[in-house]
Amino acid sequence: MNLHILLNGLKNLSPEKQIAKLKELKGSATAEEFFIIQQAAEDTGQPWVRSALLDIINSRKKETIVSEPSFEQIDAFDIVAIKSEAISDSIGQVLHELEPIIGSLNLLIKKEIPNYSESSTKYELEKLNDIMETFEDWRKVEQTPKYKECEVHRIIQKELDIIKPKSSVDIILDLSQDLVYLLDPSLLRIIVSNALRNSVESSNQPTVRVKNPIVIKGSVTDNSIWICIIDDGLGLQNTSEILLKSRHTTKPGNKGLGLAIIDKAVMAMNGEWKLSNSKPSGAELYFEIPKKEL
Repeated sequence: MNLHILLNGLKNLSPEKQIAKLKELKGSATAEEFFIIQQAAEDTGQPWVRSALLDIINSRKKETIVSEPSFEQIDAFDIVAIKSEAISDSIGQVLHELEPIIGSLNLLIKKEIPNYSESSTKYELEKLNDIMETFEDWRKVEQTPKYKECEVHRIIQKELDIIKPKSSVDIILDLSQDLVYLLDPSLLRIIVSNALRNSVESSNQPTVRVKNPIVIKGSVTDNSIWICIIDDGLGLQNTSEILLKSRHTTKPGNKGLGLAIIDKAVMAMNGEWKLSNSKPSGAELYFEIPKKEL
């Protein structure tokens, strides 16, 4: 077996054939070939391929202690990783093509449309930019988390500064400024950004009552960090499971992708989340991320 040809050829194979090739490699690689596998794992640009190759090396190291994992277990891991990598690559390609076009449109329209700042065209372009940001978030949550020590208050405050001008109610951040935690900062930003956007959109809907501020609370335990975002908006029309499954939304102009992105981002860091109605009105999103050792 020529490992260099095999590894280079993986890029051009379908997911099913990639899995078959990796099975073959796992079962037949010699001790000498394992050095090449390790080099390939370090050099590859595909996260799931790197993980699969390292799994082959680690499983062979453990052969004298425990039995080799079943192919069923390996298949489940590989399929999830392959799908995530494929989705991330596809979204990245779409964004790469659209970003310069939308950038040019923004420049041309501002020059060619009178009273652009007050026009319906500006509103439609802003919605298009929001969709682009949503797809960029989606691309990021499909990738392997990159953990680092994060100043949690600072990350959340930056998102508040962006969204506050769009909110009809005040937003209160009740979180220690000294809170530092090991997280993927991009994923934390994505969770908070999407949750806040939902809360603001819900709070902005007209009601006969005066709405209370949106409140963000959080702290750490011995094993995890938790953050809760509570609004006084319309509340939920269905359970979070139904909302997530159906991409349903009650907010005008909303595409219903926010919860799916939050779910992906939280799960990528092995966390848990819950969306429920708060009392006496509004909704509450709670998420918790377990402690990760370096």
